[in-house]
Amino acid sequence: TFAGFRVQEELAAIGSATAVGRTGDVTGSFTIEGATVTQAEFDVDLTTITTNESRRDDRVQEALETGAFPTATFTLTEPLDLGAGAADGEAVSVIAVGDLTIHGVTESVEFPLEAQLVDGTVVLVGSIDQTLTGYDIEAPSSPAVLSISDEFTVELQFLLVRA
Repeated sequence: TFAGFRVQEELAAIGSATAVGRTGDVTGSFTIEGATVTQAEFDVDLTTITTNESRRDDRVQEALETGAFPTATFTLTEPLDLGAGAADGEAVSVIAVGDLTIHGVTESVEFPLEAQLVDGTVVLVGSIDQTLTGYDIEAPSSPAVLSISDEFTVELQFLLVRA
């Protein structure tokens, strides 16, 4: 299980690069009634995000202001129909409508997800493009970083089991 981000940056010595951050510190739950997810909420501990370049990690924590906003949250706001075959392990593509909160700012989103039941575990993957400015996040800076794209991708892979 992980949640994280991917963002394009322009580095002085390298040129274009992709910054990737991940954390495995994800908690949450969901409720299924029949073939419908009626409730879901997931919290991501942003204070434990590390990136593909350790020199970037402190800048990411500063930009996210994790001292004040340590958690990102997704809360489902509309029931999610999985279809009749989901319980039999059929792969399903769905759009989860909900509230995504990052940096203390909540945005209503339509999060595309792929889900499949495999040996008693729900494997859930998805990604959605968002903007730093939409969440009042100031892009981190350093002498080595010429620019960072305003658009970033939230990515997740959850392995969910019955409580």
